[in-house]
Parts: sequence; C-alpha cells; structure tokens
Amino acid sequence: MVDYDAAVAAVQDPNADPILLAKIAYENPEFGANVAVNPRCYPGLKRWIAEFGDERARETLAQYGFTADAFGGPVQDQEALEQAAQQAAEQQPADAYVADQYAAAQQTAAVQTAAVQTAAAQPAADQPAAQQPAAQAAFEEPVATNPYGFTAEQALTTTDQMLIAQIAQYAPELRACIARNPNTYPALIEWLGQLGDPAINAALAFRQ
Repeated sequence: MVDYDAAVAAVQDPNADPILLAKIAYENPEFGANVAVNPRCYPGLKRWIAEFGDERARETLAQYGFTADAFGGPVQDQEALEQAAQQAAEQQPADAYVADQYAAAQQTAAVQTAAVQTAAAQPAADQPAAQQPAAQAAFEEPVATNPYGFTAEQALTTTDQMLIAQIAQYAPELRACIARNPNTYPALIEWLGQLGDPAINAALAFRQ
C-alpha cells in the first residue's frame, strides 16, 4: 500500500507519475476519485477505476461522462462522442482529447509493430558493432522472474494501460519488452528512457 501522505501528495500533483497513480488506485482505493480527476490519469486507468473503483470514484468519473457498462465493458467518453456527432470541428474537452489521442495511438499500433519486427529481423552485420549487444538483448525474450506472473508475451502485446504500468513497476526484467510494445503510453516511454538501461534504450530506438 502506498503511504498515506505520499498518496495525498501524488493525487494533488498535476505532474504525478502515471505509474504511481495506477499503484495508488489499485492499492489505496479510497483515493480512486482523486486519481480519476488528476490530469495525469490516462484513459486506461480511468477505464479500470470506472469498472473496479469504489462508488465515489465511479460517480466522479460519471460526472465527466466516463461510464462502464454492466458487463465491465470499455469506458466511453460520452461527451466527446456527442460533440463529434454535432460538429466534428468543435474543440473537445481535455478528457475527450486524451481519449482521442489514445485511440489514434491504438490505430497505429499494427504499423509500429511491423516496423519493430522488421528492425529486429535485420542481420547483425547491418547494425553498428557497438549497438549489436544491446540490440540483441532488447529483442531476446527475457526470462520472467517476477513473482506476479507477468510474462514477456503480455509485456510485448497487451493494450491494457493499467497492466503495462504494473509490469513496468513490478517486473523490471520485462521493461525492454514494455519499451517494444507499441501500445505503451508516452509518459512511460519517457520514464523508461531515463533509466539508462542499454537494452531498453535499444528497444526504444527501434520505435522511432
């Protein structure tokens, strides 16, 4: 569980780490409503809170148009959909903009995955000698050693932003796979790039 004072500070921080917000929502559910309104709360986390958060958190999201159906389906930004139907050129609220950006990233995931696979298939001779060891490590499937059951396949392919954040935090041996996953959100990509891990950096380089 996240320390109470640390959780209070994080949910009030407009530049909070999305991974920490996800951890707070999962381990400190009483802060769900506060996490939901934080500007760094990404759509995948809102979806999770709308489905599994406490009553206050779900009511808070409902006020912003985020709801989950009775079967635990995906959250839909109803306000954004209504505005798009009324006038495509009309400026959408901040939450709708984020949701649209997330959807656009999902649509390009297949293209990015193909680019990563093509780069991984290049012969070693085509790569600078200094980059070969790191590049090889980046594209070798690591052995999952975490106690939570996270796998390399999950890290490489999942579209669930909450799961991506949890793997990055609790399974450091799979971070290079998270860096290769085309669905990994920008804030986490930035954080991974700050770790200074050669395998992660090589994986990130192939995203560009």
